[in-house]
Amino acid sequence: MKKAVLLSFISFWSILNLYGQQRVMIKDGTIITTSGKVNSFQADILIEGNKIVSVQPNMKIPDNSTVIDASGKYIIPGLTDAHIHFFQSGGLYTRPDAIDLRYKRSYEDEMKWIKANVDDLLMRYIRCGITTVVDLGGHMWNFDVRSHAAEKTLAPRVFLCGPLIASYQPAALTTDDPPIIKVNSVEEALGLVHQQVEKNTDFIKIWYVAGRGVNPEEFEPIVKAIINESHKLGKKVYVHAYELDETVKRALKAGADVLVHSVRDKKVDEEFLRLMKKNKVSYIPTLWVFNSYQSVFKKQLDLLPEEHLLGNPEITGSLFEMYETEPDRLPERILKMQADTTKEKPSPVILENLKAVQQAGINVVAGTDAGNIGVLHGPSLFHEFMLMKQAGLTNREILISATLNAARMLGQEKLLGSVEASKLADLVVLNANPLDNIMNTSKIHLVIKDGHIFYPDSILRYSPEDLARIQLNAYNEKDLDAFLSVYSDSIEIYNFPDELRIKGKEEMRKLYADFFSRAGNLHCQILDRISYKQYIFDKELINTDIPGRERFEGQAIYEIKEGKIVKVWFVK
Repeated sequence: MKKAVLLSFISFWSILNLYGQQRVMIKDGTIITTSGKVNSFQADILIEGNKIVSVQPNMKIPDNSTVIDASGKYIIPGLTDAHIHFFQSGGLYTRPDAIDLRYKRSYEDEMKWIKANVDDLLMRYIRCGITTVVDLGGHMWNFDVRSHAAEKTLAPRVFLCGPLIASYQPAALTTDDPPIIKVNSVEEALGLVHQQVEKNTDFIKIWYVAGRGVNPEEFEPIVKAIINESHKLGKKVYVHAYELDETVKRALKAGADVLVHSVRDKKVDEEFLRLMKKNKVSYIPTLWVFNSYQSVFKKQLDLLPEEHLLGNPEITGSLFEMYETEPDRLPERILKMQADTTKEKPSPVILENLKAVQQAGINVVAGTDAGNIGVLHGPSLFHEFMLMKQAGLTNREILISATLNAARMLGQEKLLGSVEASKLADLVVLNANPLDNIMNTSKIHLVIKDGHIFYPDSILRYSPEDLARIQLNAYNEKDLDAFLSVYSDSIEIYNFPDELRIKGKEEMRKLYADFFSRAGNLHCQILDRISYKQYIFDKELINTDIPGRERFEGQAIYEIKEGKIVKVWFVK
């Protein structure tokens, strides 16, 4: 029986992947444009192999074609996350230079986990409709990840560089193969440039920071030398710089091609905008990462339901382990953050700067800085979209930033970024119009990458333990919609063994909405977990500020069928 199921699964994937080598006709879809004055139009799309060969209405279906009915659907180019880091997981233990919890999880163990889960990470990007990612620096093994992704079907296109050439090097990230390397001379810097060019790096990245003993003016000659040499070698230079006068303008005057973060210390001025336009510099705002660290450290994390469902639940769960971290192991800086109960929100300066850059006609490119603490690989792009909308960009401007503008930044606009004949067949078919609501980009019917067709349920398959983790993470955040999303509509909850407490999701919604509203400082910690077939057995420690229920232990048994939790037993 197991062999038959395995063969059936292999055959299913074989059929899907063969689509990439055949003709595929997408009929009667609404094409969302990323250039020109027309926002959308009705048409068919003919794909042969990995290329779009025709986009026009009422095409005759060629012989031997696979037909996809897209009536009532919306078709966009594959999305790009233009700022990620493979060397970071997005979890609590991934940046010991920001919060040193190596007594709980060593940096070596963190790196081992990341390397062992690269395929999972790549798959989650495709599940989110992200068919291209841009890794902006890491260990030299980054180049191995690019090669690995290029050989896989279920993986995005990868553009990347090696270690960041930096004015400062975090000691906690220093290994035999460090992701960030401080250089003290032009010679050292150019040596790193040539080392990466030998690996056919897609670009060079400079980490140009002020403070921490760094004098930006003294480092400026090194920045100029890196940019000049990289340009001679045909490589663009991406620059990490935050401070308008100290680092950003110096980088622009030196010839930087891309700013990988927002200017965050003050409002941008006319000189900045003039330099950006004159040099055709792209601007990646990375709005979410400027709040993600503080949101996690202050125990105020507020993820989207999509992040709970599509991010790696083990990594998401680690973020809530902040509640389990002993205060005497935290630095004074983080204790002061936690003492400030003000709700974290985006800086008005950063939002205003993005709006000013967009209005100036500068190439704005969506990127998340995924891998940093709280910024999950894959679905954090939807979080970024939400904040870009808050900054005042239109839905279409946001969509263009993650498609055609990203392709322009990469010099790939002839192949990617729009739904046109002769371009690569990287497409996302949506169930709702992203021009009505940019969050509709997460309502995915199917993804096509390089001509290969992937339906969401075939990309991401939840194990019973995954579902238990997702509901626990959402419980700890008190995200009612994400919490309920993994439960069956006919859920039954019992006091063990057979006293029925709740029947049906609507009754469950009412009871948990009331509980979440009353339970401040709610946190559930798993003390022990056993997974057996379709059952999960959890021993839990729950903390709340409800009088009489401040701290108690419990046991729960979850039964999972067909990708949903169908029964729960609470054992007293």
